[in-house]
Amino acid sequence: MSNRLMNSLILPCLIATSLLTGCSSSDSAFSVRREMIDVGQANVGDSVKATFTFRNNRKEQLAISFLSECDCTTLNTDYLRLQPRECGKLEVKVAVENPGEFIKYVYVQANGEDDFLAIAVKGRTK
Repeated sequence: MSNRLMNSLILPCLIATSLLTGCSSSDSAFSVRREMIDVGQANVGDSVKATFTFRNNRKEQLAISFLSECDCTTLNTDYLRLQPRECGKLEVKVAVENPGEFIKYVYVQANGEDDFLAIAVKGRTK
């Protein structure tokens, strides 16, 4: 097999491997599969759900804490404890209160880290 053909196959294989494992590797303490989830159409008064997958990138146990932006956004947990390289899920439920487009944020922080990551659920009402 030629070097050019071999090189053209490596990148797609790496991307597929990353997608199939459910979490991408990173230099940070944790990674998240998707930072924003579009839930599509909803009706005012409905609730929509989104699930975020996190991965511990450290070689020791990690606690990841979550804080929702407002009372209309509820979380199934305030934190996840993940073993090294382990993945865990956060379920976010958003009460759709107003017509139009919406975007609700959840702030994420790993123990021992100063920086926050914002993840989001977005959608629109009919």
